[in-house]
Amino acid sequence: MTDLLLGLTFGGYLAATLFYVMSVQSKRDYTRAATAWACVGLVAQGLGILLRGIAIGRPPLANLFESLTFVSWALVAIYLLVERRHRSPSLGWFVTSVALIITACTTALTKDIAIHPALHSRWLAIHVISSLVAYASFILAFAATLGYIIQERLLKSKRINALQQQLPSLDAVDHLAYKMVALGFPMLTLGVVTGAMWAQTAWGSYWSWDPKEIWSLVTWLVYAAYLHMRIVRGWRGKWANRLLLIGFAAVLVTFFGVNLIPYGLHRYYW
Repeated sequence: MTDLLLGLTFGGYLAATLFYVMSVQSKRDYTRAATAWACVGLVAQGLGILLRGIAIGRPPLANLFESLTFVSWALVAIYLLVERRHRSPSLGWFVTSVALIITACTTALTKDIAIHPALHSRWLAIHVISSLVAYASFILAFAATLGYIIQERLLKSKRINALQQQLPSLDAVDHLAYKMVALGFPMLTLGVVTGAMWAQTAWGSYWSWDPKEIWSLVTWLVYAAYLHMRIVRGWRGKWANRLLLIGFAAVLVTFFGVNLIPYGLHRYYW
């Protein structure tokens, strides 16, 4: 059953990616077909996550395989929720191709890892889910930022091509990036707060200056600065998007980079 769901997930995301590419490169609109196949992949992957959780008797969120699987599912789910208002084949292409790559990579990861005693906690689900939903939102904000940068350069060079015509307007991608950060930031805040409370019960301290804790705070500060500059100072466009590039780099360090450090309380995460 797991292999069947994995095949449906991979096939759904692959077909969705191909239909989005066809929509970008041709005059015909294949976005409905792309959306339908993305939904197939999303439902299959969601069922796989649910069945794994039932089989192992805990939320399937405790190692790299499980976390990446949930991130890819959350990324597609969030995109499909906003697609009706921000429909863009190029943006859909980015999202489903990232989900496809993550799904392919997870097949090479170890799926059954002994769970660290600290992970047996009621805080596991709320802390990890909120953090991973935040990361998925920031990936979509990064995609919108890339769309802004590409569209801006094409407009400045006065190059009109199929890609430029399929990209949303500068205002649309700028607004989408803001909406995704507005979703991801409170989720990240919840993840940081519940992580501190979990640390108190597991290690007897709310804050231990662990590398992952430090970089989670750095990530939080970058996105807090973005929201402050946008809401209070009225930043839009290029400068706001530069902050989002920095923020996404911080996300990558927080999620992947700190695990390469040969010490820290969160290294069992792999």
